Amino acid sequence: MDKKPVPKVNVIPEEKKNRSGPRKIVKHKAPVLDPRRASRIAADAVTAVIVDRLKTSRDVDIISNALNKHFIFTSLTAENRVMVISHMKLYTMGPKETVFEQGCPGNTFFVVASGKLEVLVNSKRVNVLGAGDSFGELALLHDSPRSASIYTTEKVSMWGLDRKTFRSAVETVNAQNYKENKAFVDSVPLFSVLNHAQKDSLVGSLSSLKFRPNDVIVKEGDPGDLFYLIKDGIVECSQAGKVVREMIKGSFFGEQALLYNTVRTATVIAKTEVKCMAISRNKLNTALGKHLQQIIYQNTKLIAFEKSEFLRHLNKKQLAKLVEKMTIESYPDGKVVIPAGSVVGSKLYIVLFGCLKTKQEIYADVFACVGDKEIAQNRTDVYTEDIFAYGETHIAEITKYEFEDCIGGGLNQACLNSEAISILRNIHLLRALPNDKFNSLTACLRMQKFDDKDVIIHQNTPGETFYVIHSGKVDIVQDGILLRTVTKHDYFGERSLLFTDFRTASVIANGPVSCWFLTKNDFMNFLEESVRNMIIQRIELQDDAISLRDLTVVKVLGKGMFGNVFLVVDRQKQRLYALKTVSRKKIERYEIQENLILERKILLTLDHVFIMKLVKTFKDQKRIYFLTEYVRGLDMFDVLREVNIVSEHDAKFYTACLILILEYVHERDIIYRDLKPENIMIDQDGYPKLIDFGISKVISGRTYTIVGTPHYMAPEVIIGKGYSFPADFWSLGIILYEFLCCAVPFGEDEQDPYTIYEKVLERKLVYPSFVDSKMPSKPLIEQLLSKNPVLRNGGSVDSLKSHMWFNGLNLDLLINKQINSPYKPRVPDLTKEIQAALKGYAQLEEQICKEEIVEDLHESGSRRPKNVPANWDQDF
Repeated sequence: MDKKPVPKVNVIPEEKKNRSGPRKIVKHKAPVLDPRRASRIAADAVTAVIVDRLKTSRDVDIISNALNKHFIFTSLTAENRVMVISHMKLYTMGPKETVFEQGCPGNTFFVVASGKLEVLVNSKRVNVLGAGDSFGELALLHDSPRSASIYTTEKVSMWGLDRKTFRSAVETVNAQNYKENKAFVDSVPLFSVLNHAQKDSLVGSLSSLKFRPNDVIVKEGDPGDLFYLIKDGIVECSQAGKVVREMIKGSFFGEQALLYNTVRTATVIAKTEVKCMAISRNKLNTALGKHLQQIIYQNTKLIAFEKSEFLRHLNKKQLAKLVEKMTIESYPDGKVVIPAGSVVGSKLYIVLFGCLKTKQEIYADVFACVGDKEIAQNRTDVYTEDIFAYGETHIAEITKYEFEDCIGGGLNQACLNSEAISILRNIHLLRALPNDKFNSLTACLRMQKFDDKDVIIHQNTPGETFYVIHSGKVDIVQDGILLRTVTKHDYFGERSLLFTDFRTASVIANGPVSCWFLTKNDFMNFLEESVRNMIIQRIELQDDAISLRDLTVVKVLGKGMFGNVFLVVDRQKQRLYALKTVSRKKIERYEIQENLILERKILLTLDHVFIMKLVKTFKDQKRIYFLTEYVRGLDMFDVLREVNIVSEHDAKFYTACLILILEYVHERDIIYRDLKPENIMIDQDGYPKLIDFGISKVISGRTYTIVGTPHYMAPEVIIGKGYSFPADFWSLGIILYEFLCCAVPFGEDEQDPYTIYEKVLERKLVYPSFVDSKMPSKPLIEQLLSKNPVLRNGGSVDSLKSHMWFNGLNLDLLINKQINSPYKPRVPDLTKEIQAALKGYAQLEEQICKEEIVEDLHESGSRRPKNVPANWDQDF
């Protein structure tokens, strides 16, 4: 009943003319589903008598049949459906009473048990409802205005379920299942070397199976493909008809099926009601992007590197090369792995499975590195006795020559450089330096030693060198007065790399000191001009000395439900910024204190060239302020309108940039949740920049809130079973399709959210007739738009970035903005407006007040304020 007519749920359709082709233009500036927008308490059937009555079998049948008509319920598990039905309450109403009215926010879903109701749209009757009918289902997903009015025509009884109860019931069951399944995966030794993301992928690939007493779960001699974890119940294992053991909750069997194509070595029969989680070899390989055995070997090597005091300082790129280059050998029990007389520093070994021993004792266990210390010390002595495999043993091996080729030289120097790079990454001035530049910086670093009392830097001399302390400590002295003493891994002189500044203090060795150093000339020669300019721009954005008093408004950039955005200029340095203002009255009305705290927390963790930078936040008695980078350009929606059809080449450019953005935010445990062209700016260089983190969230595991814009929402977000980072990759798939097909793939001509959701869940992916059937991007589109979230990134973001569609695109050049962008927006000359603003000297407060809309905060339906801590804004 919430399907027609089209409800207005904060969608802002803006029909625009096509320029030269088939692109349809409908703009959704704000996310349709935004928890911050719920401003009124929805009250349905206010005159009803509500009781929590025990349901008969007939009641359950009526409710079940009604649930089967709506995707919201058909996508639920049997366990979820039972929970939902148990929470429904009986509403009884007399004739000519109002259930709800058109345009009012909805909160409750109803199933008619008896009696009749009429449906009115714009005061005209369009339908009559009777026993078994249901209505109001969209209210269970989000707070949207009712599309019709419902009135009783006679005495009516209805089963009702409100949104909070529905969401809580479904989330409780699914969160508990996720927690239990995750615990099972964590408990399996076979999976112990998997990382968090890989384990989470497995949880999403598990299937639930139930067995009755005496059911045969697996049969001895049959082919094996499934691995089982017992969630509840008892099973009995037998071999050749003889019972060998019983297994209970928490046990598992069939793990060999995941590694080898072997037959079952035992029969397993359910002794009681048994509930199992199962995963097939194919599903597991799909979830991990490669065979489990390869994943186990790969992760074991990485763990071994981390455990080694000689290898742990190698960087990610060096480790990846070593993992790829090392060969794996299998040795039977008693086989000589390292013969006596072999040079101790000639080869590196890692024990992947089993262990090594001498004739007298165990020599090395799983995760052990053999030869790492000897390679570091360049030793040429030999092993004095044979080292054997103890049981079946798998070893990863690499020669010293191959090892040094992978890491780019001797181990000691490579580790020193990696250690220095890890320190450089924490230096504020260098944070904008791209990853590949950090790795190349090692070639420019030098080591210098100083004796006690040596003057490393003289006060008031030009700065030409930057230092990082490797060992020892130094005194910082200004005008003969000791200011402080700094020690290992501290640094000084960093501004000398980019700016011509005179030294403000002397630096004197306090005992023997060794330092890495980098000269300005080396740094400048190492960086291309475009990268150097990019770093300087990022440094300028980190000017946290700026205050509200320094700013004046140039013009209004935008107005939103929660605040306004102004283009402002720093009167002293004449730098441009965007200033978002949120009035405290609106904060209190919409109770968005926690949202603002989270948005600030998220933005402060982000410093990426493709993400709008937060400079600083402010507060006063009237408002909260976010001062951000001003992105000159157009949003991607308007760019698509300009260029119309995007070529494969250009789509590849934008998609790769967006993958780099998602990789960066996901690494910080942030899910974006509203990726769409309107939230992507194309800057004056033609590169994308992600804006608006208002509904983003920091997550660990899964989240359940239904938020976003319907056309871009992943299926798992809609059905409310819980979702994680892959939901953002679905949105990316929608955008890639939109680039090349000039429309979104599901519900392009629809504005009703419910209808859009049905189209998304149906996932009938059809390409327009003008698209080549052999379009190279099709495999990637279909991968990103997989209903199974695990499949979207191909096992990992690295796998996604290496997709064959991106062949020939250098992502390092991309992140450095060294690839010509497909389209550079025409940006207006703001010189006159800036000069006028600077001459005006109007107070910032006065300029903001002019644009703020005065609202009656006591209007009907306003929320009742919650108890909000008085100091919630202390960090702004």
